[in-house]
Amino acid sequence: MAIRKTQFPFPPLPPREVTPWPGPGDRQELLERDVNIIRWFIENCLSCRIRKSPLADLLEAYRLADLNGPSKSIESIPHDDCLHLLHASGGFLRLAWAIRGLCGRNALEHVDASFIRDELLGEDNKQREVSRKLPGGIGTLVFAARLVQAGGGRVRINGNQVIGHDIRWTTADGDVVLVERKDRSYQAGLTDTAEGRAMRVVDEIRRSRIPSEPGAARILMVGFQDLVRQSDMDVVDPLYQRTLEREFPEPTRKDLPHAVIVEHFGMEPRTGGEKSNFFSPQPLNWEVPLMDRVGLLLVRAIGAEQHLRD
Repeated sequence: MAIRKTQFPFPPLPPREVTPWPGPGDRQELLERDVNIIRWFIENCLSCRIRKSPLADLLEAYRLADLNGPSKSIESIPHDDCLHLLHASGGFLRLAWAIRGLCGRNALEHVDASFIRDELLGEDNKQREVSRKLPGGIGTLVFAARLVQAGGGRVRINGNQVIGHDIRWTTADGDVVLVERKDRSYQAGLTDTAEGRAMRVVDEIRRSRIPSEPGAARILMVGFQDLVRQSDMDVVDPLYQRTLEREFPEPTRKDLPHAVIVEHFGMEPRTGGEKSNFFSPQPLNWEVPLMDRVGLLLVRAIGAEQHLRD
């Protein structure tokens, strides 16, 4: 799907900003801006019609929302409904942020029509009996925006016509990075255990079919909508490391992706509750010097560059 040559009519993200948030300003005005950004992206930039979907429902709900009027407390909403609403709201905010990152600096080269049809205007779970669904594809767009905010360049967003990778990123320095993104659907992941998530990462690595393109870095991302509390961060990361070391001994890694990045995005449904966007980057098949260059940009993209300096 060709990107319509039209000027982005909203403020771009500040340089190097890699953490999604609305920015400073009046909450109501920022919400109205985000609704307009998402509609502009689908209707004006990509020339698509917004059809019935979880994203369409969110756009209509937020078009009518009055953040300055009376509102219910979080505690007055049933737990499961509240958690779903928080994730829907968080995804909406992140999507608008991603569009600003990709379009505000003219970094988006191409978006496949099937990505818009089946992901962004689709559902994260295709099973009819599932009642709590979210838009698909947001994690892909957010990570693509993080990449260009971290290392410049241009990105292509693939759909089901391209096998093995969802993002093709050419960095400002000319390196090519192929990213395959696999997200656990919201409702299916509610009952996952930590060990179950670790084994899901293993399964996704084994199923990964990122093409081996000469000179290109191959990155697998696995996303979960699960809260990692501050107190648990030092436990979750080593769990993934131990599991991968056990399941993939060094001699078996030559055909694996260069690295896997596990992402957790979660919120606690209570007033003042925790929320986090936690990443666990794990090297699998580190190739020097390519991954030394790309690895630094990936660390920057997930907001962990400070840890390298520490």
